[in-house]
Amino acid sequence: MSVTVRPIADDDVDGAIECLRSYGFHLLGGRLADPDFPEDAILTVRNRIVHADFSERCWIAEREGRILGFCDWAWIDRDAGIAKTNLITVLPEARSLGVGSLLQRRRMAEMREQGARELHTWSDSPEAIRWYITRFGYREVGRVPLRHSLHRFTWQDRELWGIHRGFRDREELAHLVANLIPEND
Repeated sequence: MSVTVRPIADDDVDGAIECLRSYGFHLLGGRLADPDFPEDAILTVRNRIVHADFSERCWIAEREGRILGFCDWAWIDRDAGIAKTNLITVLPEARSLGVGSLLQRRRMAEMREQGARELHTWSDSPEAIRWYITRFGYREVGRVPLRHSLHRFTWQDRELWGIHRGFRDREELAHLVANLIPEND
């Protein structure tokens, strides 16, 4: 029973949204809104709206028809070959299966295939920062204040908005950069 990674399809969107909820997103409206959102949760929306179109540059990981995680990415500057990761999330019960690594390798391969030379990622999790550095060759280039955003997720004619629940004990993000083209090229 191996995990496979493939582009997201129509039938996968609800599973991807389930992964978002497990990551701490409060989804606003619709049949998948979070009815058990805790009253004492922190909700922060600062500076911007982030749009993620699931029909573009989005991958899911599944096993036996169950979506275990998903990721996506975007361009910062396509002409300069600079890309960024947007989201990567894996269901808690699948975090020991290597799902995150499979998803990260696939999106990095797609970025290279489309001409990306440099990849930027931001993380507030010490474990994730170590993971990016040790497994994928990132280096930390600085820290920035943590700014949560209002997120707009779309898939064809569907639209869903969400707010990350926030973290009470984290105030900054590590800014990580990876070279996608080997230095010999």
